[in-house]
Amino acid sequence: MLLAIDIGNTSIHNGIFDKKVLKRAFRIPTYSGDLAGDYEVKLKLYLKVIDSVIVTSVVPIALKNVEKAVKKTININCIVVGRDVDSGVKNLYKNPEQVGSDRLVNARAAYELYGGACIVVDFGTAITIDIVNEKRQYIGGVIAPGPGISLWALYEKTALLPKVIIKKPKGILGKETKESMLIGIVYGFSSLCDGIVYKLKKRYSRNAKVIATGGFSKLIGPYCESIDKIDPELTLKGLAIIAI
Repeated sequence: MLLAIDIGNTSIHNGIFDKKVLKRAFRIPTYSGDLAGDYEVKLKLYLKVIDSVIVTSVVPIALKNVEKAVKKTININCIVVGRDVDSGVKNLYKNPEQVGSDRLVNARAAYELYGGACIVVDFGTAITIDIVNEKRQYIGGVIAPGPGISLWALYEKTALLPKVIIKKPKGILGKETKESMLIGIVYGFSSLCDGIVYKLKKRYSRNAKVIATGGFSKLIGPYCESIDKIDPELTLKGLAIIAI
């Protein structure tokens, strides 16, 4: 079995695959104080059957910690996308090394699973909107602050706005402060997605399918008119495609 690991800025998304079938997915905080212990608990039923591990990471220090934890827990060396194995997507960025490997993994997954040219919207700590064309080339993308850090900024950088847990708003017009903030986040980011996707499709790929992924995709995705498919495990599936 394969353990696929997507190390993000907030959490580490993990998936256990039997060939290309996802059997289980779970998350661990990126800055957990005991990664080895966390993995030992989460992988309890799979410790003896995992025979390979593939990783994508946007957090260098966390990558080192995960590699140590995996080695300690199941005694396997991690294969790291971009270091040990290529994503399989041609990177046309002006400075290719600036593109996070997770974005290339998403591009590969979307291309393989949803049929050619795609726009991938990743609702994570940051929001990335990326295009892979019909030739399996990553042609560029957009980066914006994500819902979580935007709410945090409202709380931290204003005198009176409260701390809010992100959830589905009750409507589109708030009658109290917390609800108004939730509406601003959910409808604001769905409109950001729709607006940028519309302009990207108009200029680069009118027929591209639009795939949403990331930790906030289930919350924000349903409010987006431009999204064709919500696939929260897209990155993990991309890792499995690359590894198998």
